Amino acid sequence: MSINLKGASAEERARYAELVRPSRQRAGMSQLELATIADVDRTTVSNVERGAFAPQADVLRRLLRALGIATDESDADVEVQLWAAMIESLLLALPHDRRAAAADEALAVLARHARDSDVSAAPASVRRIVESMPRDHAEQPIAAKRGTQRREQRHAD
Repeated sequence: MSINLKGASAEERARYAELVRPSRQRAGMSQLELATIADVDRTTVSNVERGAFAPQADVLRRLLRALGIATDESDADVEVQLWAAMIESLLLALPHDRRAAAADEALAVLARHARDSDVSAAPASVRRIVESMPRDHAEQPIAAKRGTQRREQRHAD
């Protein structure tokens, strides 16, 4: 699924702009790095992240694309749109407080597959996401990620 910005209202653009900060942080980018890749000013990135205004569609499109987020339907493969829709449904079915952890784990698995493939031709934002994910993230048990040893955790019987 991609974000269709064609004809998006200011309210819709403001809602989509809320994706910029968490996506940038997950990618391990600074505001300046994102601004450079998206060809916008760093203060624009800051203003968008703070919600100071609803960005114009073109600016938002450049920011989202720089973060590896597909915009406008023509950019995305139909099969990928289907997978993204299924992932979205699964994430929405989770309690809100568990979504970020589940999304992080899913991204780690995808990054591992991308790392095992040749992503040298991928956009810089995609390569940066792949490089920023810990190599052993997907293989670590969830308990280890929380800092609790598995043997010390209570088990549901």
